[in-house]
Amino acid sequence: MSVLSVRDLRTYFFTLDGVVRAVDGLSFDVGVGETLAVVGESGCGKSVTALSVLRLIQAETGRIVAGSIRFAGRELTTLSEEEMRQIRGNEISMIFQEPMTSLNPVLTIGTQIAENVMRHRGGSRADAMGRARDMLELVGIADPERRLREYPHQLSGGMRQRVMIAIALSCDPKVLIADEPTTALDVTIQAQILDLMLELKTKIDAAIVMITHDLGVVAETAQRVVVMYAGRKVEEAPVEELFENPSHPYTRGLMNAIPRLDLDAEASNRRVRLEEIPGMVPVLIEPIQGCPFAPRCTFAVERCRHEHPPFFEPAPGHLSACWEVDRVRAA
Repeated sequence: MSVLSVRDLRTYFFTLDGVVRAVDGLSFDVGVGETLAVVGESGCGKSVTALSVLRLIQAETGRIVAGSIRFAGRELTTLSEEEMRQIRGNEISMIFQEPMTSLNPVLTIGTQIAENVMRHRGGSRADAMGRARDMLELVGIADPERRLREYPHQLSGGMRQRVMIAIALSCDPKVLIADEPTTALDVTIQAQILDLMLELKTKIDAAIVMITHDLGVVAETAQRVVVMYAGRKVEEAPVEELFENPSHPYTRGLMNAIPRLDLDAEASNRRVRLEEIPGMVPVLIEPIQGCPFAPRCTFAVERCRHEHPPFFEPAPGHLSACWEVDRVRAA
């Protein structure tokens, strides 16, 4: 059963240089209690997708021009701004990429958590501050009473990210969108944050949309994966199937760029060199003919440069937008 369903989403930005097709025909579903990972290079449309779901695209330059976003049976694209405010931070919450720029520097931690609780749950300020203290304790922050009175600049990066998680979960959302939640954190703190998110997810039975470029995070946290390139979905599969049988050349390129500890360089008496994806991400202002990855693809044939590939299903639940999917899987 899907709690969030996105169909043919198109979010464009209208600039002086032309129309930027940041998200161009994206579809996916997120089931109740499921973790869906959305991966791809910077600029592929991951964060714009998240902002589109919450209707946070700046109206001056960008807007959702087509598509459907259904949450718990409601069509979000047709709701008023006031109706969306009742959903944001309450039924759908988001952990933003950089907590230092997302938290208000002139408000205490307690005030920032409590205002979200009061906005959606009502009640007195004392009750909201009590909920804020409980949330800080839940996310593993020591001495929560003192932290409630502190400001964001007094906390470490890992603690600020925990505060962001506390705010996002303070109203027990049905969907949690995590946009690169471990960016700029050291490896130990990254592991703690991911473990914390998964632990809290089971307590409130929330679905998670994990936006990341780190396939290691995907392998540890997700049940299904959507791979994006140039604003489009190019592959979708259960996480085990994706890692076992990547069926799009772009996904293969991403995986080949991961450092492998199981490759014994000393035994082979050579240094193991990481592979790189040649070329550049296409400019999204100009319409793309054919497959957007074709100019960088070693499997591309003439057809790829002129005809946009449909989705093939090489295995149950596994979709790949590639004309040469059989060759890719065989390789």
